[in-house]
Amino acid sequence: MRYTFIFIVFLIVITVGEYLIFISLNRLGLLRYTYIKNTMLTMGIVLPLMFVGSMAYGGKNFSLLNSWIYTAGGIWLGLLTYLVITTLLISILLLLNTYLGFSIPIKLITIILIFCSIATTVIGIINASNIRTVRIEVTSPSLSPLWKGKKIVLVSDTHLGLIRREKFMKKIVDIVNSEKPDITFNLGDLIDGPSFPYSKAFAPIDDLKSNLGNYYVEGNHESYSQEYNVFKENFPKNINDITGKKVIVNNTQIIGIPYGAMKGKDEINNELAKVKYDKSIPSIILMHDPKDTSQLADNGASLVLSGHTHGGQFFPFTLLVKMIAGKYFHGLTYTKDTAEITSYGVGTAMVPIRIGTVPEIVVVTIK
Repeated sequence: MRYTFIFIVFLIVITVGEYLIFISLNRLGLLRYTYIKNTMLTMGIVLPLMFVGSMAYGGKNFSLLNSWIYTAGGIWLGLLTYLVITTLLISILLLLNTYLGFSIPIKLITIILIFCSIATTVIGIINASNIRTVRIEVTSPSLSPLWKGKKIVLVSDTHLGLIRREKFMKKIVDIVNSEKPDITFNLGDLIDGPSFPYSKAFAPIDDLKSNLGNYYVEGNHESYSQEYNVFKENFPKNINDITGKKVIVNNTQIIGIPYGAMKGKDEINNELAKVKYDKSIPSIILMHDPKDTSQLADNGASLVLSGHTHGGQFFPFTLLVKMIAGKYFHGLTYTKDTAEITSYGVGTAMVPIRIGTVPEIVVVTIK
């Protein structure tokens, strides 16, 4: 029922967007030929159905053909976003011409904006595949002196699935290994949700090397999987899943807070109590969503590490997410004596595009 509702919402949103674009272009006289209109109408019906169909089929099935359809649909969704923005801008120009007597060359501007939308989408696809290494120095007096000069590598939101799999994972592992990390933390959304060849895509993780181990906490997309048990059966043995657990490394308690567990002070205290959190010793907390970092700061956490936001992934959603996430939108922040880092993540969710953000692997050193 949940997935049926999601599919219906997607169809409605996509259809409304396509309808606005069609009406605007037709009103401007850019669809003078019947075959152009018919082509647009056909694409407007077929593409959304194929995309939503690939999502539904991909829940428990994998095929390369479906992977390509899903990827094409994701790209189309990104392009559609910019075409809708174009439509809104053109509507404003039409109002200016109609009611204020302006003589703006709307047809020419429309054609330019359409090409800009296509170019932006292409740039976004290229940008999303170009992983950056971001370096952050953290001042955290409460962390054990044993962490001074140590190299901590953060990987978040890989979203392995229908769009990116083993080649992408190998690229990530190669970059991480080149840093010769002391410890690595995976901050959730290792998978996107749809079915894929888990063992093959996870295989590169076997080569992940760090002196103090590799640790992971689940994100929200793991819970979207209709094959959660299959995912867990194939979970990389080279990574220590500490979701809802605590381990001691370098005289520091490392804790994985389950996604969705944090709704208020009492819930946070309950999660910390379950793992026997000790305020008297240093702590590094892995938490997929950074939104309740302030609650952990109240509990004296030394360092909180998160992902999830993607920074909005691509404009204009970057603006919306920045408003929602506030100071935990991206990068290093301090709340009381607690340092917090939010990563943009290295992968993409659904739409393989990044505009205004970059796919990143974060290298942290403690001062």
